Amino acid sequence: MAKRHGKISDKSTTDAIHQHLFDIEPELRMLEGVVGILQSLSTTADQVEPIALAPLAHLSAEALEKIFSTWRQAVTASSNEALAQ
Repeated sequence: MAKRHGKISDKSTTDAIHQHLFDIEPELRMLEGVVGILQSLSTTADQVEPIALAPLAHLSAEALEKIFSTWRQAVTASSNEALAQ
């Protein structure tokens, strides 16, 4: 029997992948806010102290770590489904 590529047949796997993707949204919104702040800072004539940028870098790093972790969970769920077929 030929394997089907690109389709996920198990509804629970599809639901899990969708949930993982939805779980990424808060971090994406936070990163969107950080980008907005950085754009605002880039248009100011005043020089910004590096110490002021450290919290933004820390928040961004945490958000990216969560996004990558959740993304790996979604990929693992889809890979497990592909292996089961």
